[in-house]
Amino acid sequence: MIVTAYQIKDTLDIEPLTQREAANACKGDDARVWLDLQGFDPSELEPWLDELGVAGLARQLCLEAREHAGFYPLREEIFMVIPLLIDTKGSREVDCLALLCRQNLLLTLHQRPIPEFSRTEDARSWLSGRSIAALVSAMMIELSQVCLRQAGELKNAVVALEERMETEPESIEADEILSLRSDLVVLDAVSDDQLPAMRALGMTNKPFFLSEDAQDHMNCAVVNIASTNRSMDRLREQIGNLRAGVEMHGQEKTNRRLGVLSILSAIFMPSTLLAGIWGMNFQNMPELAYANAYPIALGAMMLLGSGMYLYFRSRGWFG
Repeated sequence: MIVTAYQIKDTLDIEPLTQREAANACKGDDARVWLDLQGFDPSELEPWLDELGVAGLARQLCLEAREHAGFYPLREEIFMVIPLLIDTKGSREVDCLALLCRQNLLLTLHQRPIPEFSRTEDARSWLSGRSIAALVSAMMIELSQVCLRQAGELKNAVVALEERMETEPESIEADEILSLRSDLVVLDAVSDDQLPAMRALGMTNKPFFLSEDAQDHMNCAVVNIASTNRSMDRLREQIGNLRAGVEMHGQEKTNRRLGVLSILSAIFMPSTLLAGIWGMNFQNMPELAYANAYPIALGAMMLLGSGMYLYFRSRGWFG
């Protein structure tokens, strides 16, 4: 388990703390501490919950409900879980972020590293005040911008594929469409689960978590996620059209190939008929007695085949 701790100073600077300093600071009502636990299991988490005095339903939610997105306004705390889409070595994975909010403490729980959490320098430029509400709202706007950025990247990929569909339809593989659709489904599920929790957080008015301290940030975060959801609707339609276009193009290609095979069959059909007739084993076949029958037969077959080829070509049957 990786433990990282910070405190918000009166100057709105973020100051790192040791684990012991964080545990002691949380006991002060005037403290504003952020404790982040990454890659934990329940046996490692329980001592910290004991140290922080987290009990009852809040403790149960920390230990058991981390994988279920939701918003839980408790008497002395706010607990919420939202999914995140994290880029790891070129692939996107979903993780859940759990937040336990008190007047003097923000406890965040997650399994994978969250790059946005490493930006603690120049906190005065993104913290609206010295409060846990301000810190959480700053996190929410940062995470919402991640969804917005990933939706933009997905949109660019879809537009690029649409342009290729217009100019080089042969180069598009079905796997490319399926990959885009998979990314869309994951991002859509993440943003859908984030939006209700962010809206609920923005409307809460607990005495220990005054959302008006950071209302602008929360409103912006909700707008970003709502915009992402609207983008998902448009992208779903575009990807569906791309998939239909690829399937239609594939069907047209198959039809063209079948048409060429049908024409070739028609061209060789007279030759096949003649070969079948002359291959009969009747006793009296006058053609067999002619000295030049063989080259004449070959020439007749070639003339018939060439004539039919030229006819079909003049009619545009070969595209």
